[in-house]
Amino acid sequence: MLALALVLQTAPTVAAVDQMVPAEAGAAVLGGKTHEPIAAVVKVEPGHIAPPGFVDRDLIEQPVRNGSGCARHRWRASFRSPTLERRGPFVLDTVYAMTEVALTATSACPTTDYVHLNPGIDKMTGLAALAQFERVRTGRVRVAFDCRDDTGDAGFCRSRATILRELAGRRAWIMSRTGDGFAVSLQGQTPAIVILQVHPRTPGRASVSKAFPPPF
Repeated sequence: MLALALVLQTAPTVAAVDQMVPAEAGAAVLGGKTHEPIAAVVKVEPGHIAPPGFVDRDLIEQPVRNGSGCARHRWRASFRSPTLERRGPFVLDTVYAMTEVALTATSACPTTDYVHLNPGIDKMTGLAALAQFERVRTGRVRVAFDCRDDTGDAGFCRSRATILRELAGRRAWIMSRTGDGFAVSLQGQTPAIVILQVHPRTPGRASVSKAFPPPF
């Protein structure tokens, strides 16, 4: 406890946070911020364009039941080397929260398969939109698809059946607003990303596209 008290007095280093249990890491990194108990701390793999001298950790809250599903915050903590050295030491620089939601049919919240909500989507709206996406993705709601493929997969847009077969093997990953509607990115076993879009003004139609993500 003495070691934790000393860390709380100064900006913690990533080396110190990596040695803490999740609750201690939450106290050290999120001091002064309102948050649920921290359930896990995970290393964020650097992207291809990550600047030198920075490392990130995600502090993941225990999820809370919210209407038809569960919601939680994932806190992104960025640690910076004062001299931008790749070997550190890395000191806490910035922290921000990201909202994630997941549907569940039970009283217990799942621990995986949460969907990131981009800014502008609150938890309840995100859960309602995710439920609609799942009805479309699984074929429980019949819609007409506007389909586009940019990967060379000639079979993807061939028919409603081939589209649903592709959607069935993917899971929602990120949700964004698109004007008055929503779009969800779906991950699968291949590098290609499928984007499914729905619009409240045209409930009988949905747009789906398949493309490779940008190379970064």
